[in-house]
Amino acid sequence: MLKSQLGTLLERVEQLEAKTQDAEARAEAAEARADAMGSSMAPAAAVSSGNDKIRVSVSGHVNRALLVVDDGEETDVYHVDNDSSSTRVRVIGEGDVSPALTVGTAIELQLESNSSFDVSQDRESVSGDSVSDRRLEVYFDHDRAGKLWMGKGWTASEDSSEMDLSGTALAGYSSTADIAGGMKFRDGAGMLTGSTVGDTFINLDGLGRKNRLRYDTPSFAGAKLAASSVEDGAWDTALTYSADYGMGSLASAIAYSDQKNNSGQLNGSASFLHNSGVSLTLAAGERDNVQDPNFVYGKLGYQNQWFTPGTTALSADYHVTNHAELRGDKGKSIGVQMVQNVDAWATEVYVGYRNYDLERAGAPLDEVDAVIAGARVKF
Repeated sequence: MLKSQLGTLLERVEQLEAKTQDAEARAEAAEARADAMGSSMAPAAAVSSGNDKIRVSVSGHVNRALLVVDDGEETDVYHVDNDSSSTRVRVIGEGDVSPALTVGTAIELQLESNSSFDVSQDRESVSGDSVSDRRLEVYFDHDRAGKLWMGKGWTASEDSSEMDLSGTALAGYSSTADIAGGMKFRDGAGMLTGSTVGDTFINLDGLGRKNRLRYDTPSFAGAKLAASSVEDGAWDTALTYSADYGMGSLASAIAYSDQKNNSGQLNGSASFLHNSGVSLTLAAGERDNVQDPNFVYGKLGYQNQWFTPGTTALSADYHVTNHAELRGDKGKSIGVQMVQNVDAWATEVYVGYRNYDLERAGAPLDEVDAVIAGARVKF
């Protein structure tokens, strides 16, 4: 009897072990399926560096628009890349030498098809190479010693005429010619002249992006001094200041630059954004050469989040340039802008209108009206 009961008990234990093994097998299979699903859903690394000492990131944006221009005789529509913020892609690589020192590289390419600054009445489609380099540089950034840049990139005076907190720079800022720079003025007989919007409306924004050696001091209470030795014997220096106050934010810059074709240029800008959403932007500059060109620019803006997708920014501006192409020329431009942010899509939708009026002694010219509407999507 005992032998029979022992046999039954052993048989029961074997059944329980079999069930346990089966349950464990099912659990392992389920876990494997979960891991596989998780792996397929997890995003892969966007960028990996060929050197594990350097972090690499890729970013950029595409900015496309429709441009409608009335030159006093004809109205045409152009499919353009908005030169106010051209389509581009950049690769940044950085490595930490120490907690205070970072070494970095930057490669940034512009890919513009039909730039809004190049299309014109007799060139609706711009042919040729649309890829150009914006930045090809290395830099060394130290918390206490400052930042040293080598290669092609921003000179110290770049952007010094373009401090703008209005939120509408995509549709219009101090470089008012960007949206229609290639458009030619018509004379009193309705014939196209050789003078373009880009030739006659300027903002004297320093030396731009060039091959240079540049040094920036660390920021002291919001102030930073920069200087650069630029190709072809040019040089420049700039002082920038930015700060947040109880009532709002300020961004400002003043720069001096010197190059072979002039005896010096002084320019600057400042923009203040009040907590209420109201902003005021001012810019001015003058170059010392035979013509002594100069400009003055002002913008009044307002931004608020009326809609769920993001902030809406509105503005109106006025730009005056003197002696830009010929001594005695006077250009006046009035514009209005709107930019709607769509935060969930990393997108800005915009529209802007601008009038260009060039006064030239003894040569009456038709005004040019331009409307640009488009979208910039960042990645």
